[in-house]
Amino acid sequence: KQWYQRRVAITAGIDMLQSQTGIPDERVFEVHGSFRSGTCMECHAKLDKSQLREAIFSGKVARCTGVTGTGNHGAVCSGVIKPDIVMFGESLPKDYLCSVGNDEGKCDLLIVMGTSLQVGPVNQIPNTIPPSTPRLLINMEKVCTSEADCNNLATPIFFFDHPDNKTDVFMGGDIDSSLIELTKKMGWWEELKEISGELGEVVEQLL
Repeated sequence: KQWYQRRVAITAGIDMLQSQTGIPDERVFEVHGSFRSGTCMECHAKLDKSQLREAIFSGKVARCTGVTGTGNHGAVCSGVIKPDIVMFGESLPKDYLCSVGNDEGKCDLLIVMGTSLQVGPVNQIPNTIPPSTPRLLINMEKVCTSEADCNNLATPIFFFDHPDNKTDVFMGGDIDSSLIELTKKMGWWEELKEISGELGEVVEQLL
């Protein structure tokens, strides 16, 4: 349970799945934001996730209920609330480079899971950590092993089959089965079963 206290989970997903596993929010960096909160596009007021969720699941456009102006001139804003996620063409969060950069130099193991590594700049993270750091890819297939499938990157990311490779390891297969196998090999199996009840029936069925 203490493992994640000194680790960072970096995700391009916006569904907050990492938080649902019990990883503290401060240890999860959501590069593309999430539905955790929303911001009014007019007055920039914040809306928490419970209010945002209610609007989304009711099929309605979330509207700001904040009051603009003062005194007799005050009025309900009614601006559109945009979830705090990064849309195509928008800039990444201002703290992205700072937060990720602070951890890259300290990284002693990088685990990459379930990705094509085709979207930047997140796909460049494996090439910014110390060159001696082990890198484990858990995926259905190998990715970014040649310039052809690296989407504008100058060099491949992984060198699994290179004769001088000492850091890159590929674990093929679906993520659920692979992580269960890895958990057993690391001696964390009993602990995972212990906390699985907190993660819901779906996880219990996998175990």
